[in-house]
Amino acid sequence: MHVRLLGLMLMGSILACDRPGGQNTVTRHGEDVLASGSAPQVEDSVLGDVILAGGDLHFSGAAGGDYLGAGGSQTIGGRVHGAIRAIGGEIHMTASVDRNATIAGGDIEVDRAAVIGRNAYLAGGTVRIDGTVHEGLLVSGGTVVLNGTVDGDVEVMAGELHVGPTATIAGKLRYRVPKGEAHIDPAAHISGAVTALPAPTGRPVWYIIGIIWMFGFLVAGAVVVALIPRFMADAAELLRERPGRSALVGLGWIILLPIAIVVVACTIIGLPLALLTAVVYGTLMYIGRIAPAVWLGKRILGTRARVGRVGTLANFGIGGIVLLLIRIIPVLGPLVICVATVLGLGALLLRVRVLHEQQSM
Repeated sequence: MHVRLLGLMLMGSILACDRPGGQNTVTRHGEDVLASGSAPQVEDSVLGDVILAGGDLHFSGAAGGDYLGAGGSQTIGGRVHGAIRAIGGEIHMTASVDRNATIAGGDIEVDRAAVIGRNAYLAGGTVRIDGTVHEGLLVSGGTVVLNGTVDGDVEVMAGELHVGPTATIAGKLRYRVPKGEAHIDPAAHISGAVTALPAPTGRPVWYIIGIIWMFGFLVAGAVVVALIPRFMADAAELLRERPGRSALVGLGWIILLPIAIVVVACTIIGLPLALLTAVVYGTLMYIGRIAPAVWLGKRILGTRARVGRVGTLANFGIGGIVLLLIRIIPVLGPLVICVATVLGLGALLLRVRVLHEQQSM
C-alpha cells in the first residue's frame, strides 16, 4: 500500500512542473531529445540521449546514448546503446541496454524480454527481475523476486527474497535477509557459493521505514524543486563556487542552532519559538541534500543538462538516485550523506542571504 501511495505522490510532484493542461512537449538539442508533460512518448530513433520527465512516460524507440527518466510511471522498451537511469513510482522495463541500468522506484519489473549488457543497480519497494543481466546485479528492496538470468554475482539486501525455479546465476549469491524470509527454489541454478549475511530477526520494520524515508526524500525534493527551481539551481551553483564557505555555514548551523533552541526553550515565553525553530531545523536538515543532488545530477549530465524547471528536476532525479545508491554502502555511504547534508544546508542558507541582500539594496 505504501508503495502505491509513494508512486502517486511522486507522479503528482513531477506533474507540478509541467505546463498548464498537462501539455506534452518534445524538443531536440543537437542529437538529444527531451520530452516532458503528463504522458510524453518517444518512439523514434535518437542519435544521442533521451531525457523524459512527467507523469506517465513511454519509450519504445532506439537511443544512441543514455535513457534518463523521472516520472510517476515508466515503460522503457526499445533499444538503448548507452545506460538507463530511471526513477519513478512504477517502472516496467523491456528494453535491451548495452551498458548499466540504474533504477529506483516503488514497483520495479525487469521483464523477461529485457537484456542488460553490464551491471544492474535496482532499489525499490518491490523488485522483480525476470530478464537477463550480463554482469553483476545489486538489489535493495522490500520484496525481491529473481527469476531471470545473471551472468555475474548477485548481491541482495531485502526484507524478503524469492529465487524462482527458472533463475540462473553464473556467479555467487550473497544476501542480507531476515531469517526465514529467503526462499530459494531447488530448481534454481546457482553456480557460485550462496552466502547468507547477518540480518536482523523478525519482520524488518526498520527496512520498510528506510524505504519510505528514501522515497520521501525523492518526493519532497521533487516538490521543492518544482516549486522553487531557480532557487535550488542557484544554491547548487553556490555549492560549486563556494564549497568551503558552504561547509562552514552548514556545520555552524547544525552545531549552534540546537544549543540556541535549548536555551530559548528554558524560558516559558520562548518555548513556542523554540518548538517552531526545531521544526524548521529538522525540515532544513531533511531537504539539505537537494542542492548537492542537483549539482551532482548536473555534473553527470554535463553538456546535456537542461536549464529551467524541468531541467533542474531532471538534475535532481539523477543526482538523487546516485546519493541513495551511495547511501547503502556500509560506512562510506552514511559519511558521504552527512557531508552532502552539511554542504547542501550551507549552500541553501548562503542563497537565502544573497536574496536578502538583493532585496535590501
